[in-house]
Amino acid sequence: MPRKITFAAGAVFFIAAQLACSLGGYTLSPVDTGEGGATQPGSQPATTGSAAATPGSLVVSAGPPTPTPYVYAGPAPAAGSGHVVGRLLWNGLPVVGNEVKLCEEIQLIGGCEGREFATTTDEAGVYVLADIPTGEYGLAFMALDRQGWQFVTSGIIRAAGFEVQDGEVTEVGDMHISKQDVALVSPADDAVLSEARPTISWVPYPEAAYYEVSFSGQKGQYLFLGYETTETSLTAPADLQNCEYHWSIEVYNAQGIQIAETDGLWYFDIIDQPYTCELTGLSPADGASASADGLTLTWDAHGLAKVYKIHLYNVDDRNLKPLDFVETTTNSYAVTQAIPPGTYEWVVYYHDATDELLGFSDTYTLYVTSP
Repeated sequence: MPRKITFAAGAVFFIAAQLACSLGGYTLSPVDTGEGGATQPGSQPATTGSAAATPGSLVVSAGPPTPTPYVYAGPAPAAGSGHVVGRLLWNGLPVVGNEVKLCEEIQLIGGCEGREFATTTDEAGVYVLADIPTGEYGLAFMALDRQGWQFVTSGIIRAAGFEVQDGEVTEVGDMHISKQDVALVSPADDAVLSEARPTISWVPYPEAAYYEVSFSGQKGQYLFLGYETTETSLTAPADLQNCEYHWSIEVYNAQGIQIAETDGLWYFDIIDQPYTCELTGLSPADGASASADGLTLTWDAHGLAKVYKIHLYNVDDRNLKPLDFVETTTNSYAVTQAIPPGTYEWVVYYHDATDELLGFSDTYTLYVTSP
């Protein structure tokens, strides 16, 4: 199985390649693996509880649900409460019987906290979380093809807030959710390869109009980033280095809506090549103290580097960056910039002649003393 970034084994995980949805900048992120509120029909008031939820099923129909977009026309909220309504779609089709819930708070580690209000989608994929006490809530739903919850977020790891106001209906709108069932062909996850330009390939997705491929190295070498293709394989456009690489696929339909993606990232290692993606700092040594007067940074020269870029910043004040990607063509740099005493970190990046990032060093700590 593709690798996931795990924060609490068996409970909470976050996948780097997030699911897309059409909520004006919101995305969807996995958050836990299976506990939620008791379900009620979508047209009924939401309830609190902790019954186990089950993955939703897809209704296959001749076309998208109507009317489009969905507009709520049901009863008004009870006094002192409001409704939250919307619709779940996959590839333009309604997601039926899927649990949706509001949470007073959503944590990346821990999931829903406080009161929960849950319901299920009806035959049109519509959910109505009715008569919810006023306040701000996070919104979550059961994943399509696995036992686990996903929450709507307005950032990388921050749950979006949906305001429930007295007597108001909060229209979330259509949420185009996706599966995570794209299957790889090669290389196998965690494979070790000796070839300089391997080909990545995946199983054709039946409903796909096109794919977007992201393919990069552990140390920042981007081979493809959201590269659009109708093919199901791509060959690396440049020789790879001895390094770990990872890749992922997103699947889009003819309307440009994401319908599927890989379950996290797939990884492989390249070996037996002339160069490595590592760059090693030489001096000052990691954790060393040095005077700001006459300070020189040095590192191993890299055979592919045409230019190096040095980043040196204050640990306690990240806005203090005496070297803000300062460029040099040699493997050393005599610092002439003013550096107040303090704790700093420095990194060296190396680029080719087209300014393409090929790799970078580890981060080194430096204690700068007064001249």
